[in-house]
Amino acid sequence: MLAYLDSLCAALLARDSTEIQRLLALPSARDLPRRVREEAVAISRSGNRSFMAPIHSLHFYYKLTHMVDESSDPIFGDQARDAEPQDGQIELPLRKVGAGRR
Repeated sequence: MLAYLDSLCAALLARDSTEIQRLLALPSARDLPRRVREEAVAISRSGNRSFMAPIHSLHFYYKLTHMVDESSDPIFGDQARDAEPQDGQIELPLRKVGAGRR
């Protein structure tokens, strides 16, 4: 999916109407969000005359790349991995409650 979306974004940025239409005809286009498909159709119809930017397509591509590569996100990066114990379990500090208190 990521390779397909990369090709679509490249065609949208190049304003290549023929390539955009070819990519939208592929079965992978059904997996795209509606806003991305509508944006691609609008850009392909307007051709080189338009200044419309593929904002929704590029944002969707950005989100997908970060879902695939979590190590690029600081939350999932090396710092979080170093703080995690090797056995995969996290110890929780528990307080001892007195016998008379509830």
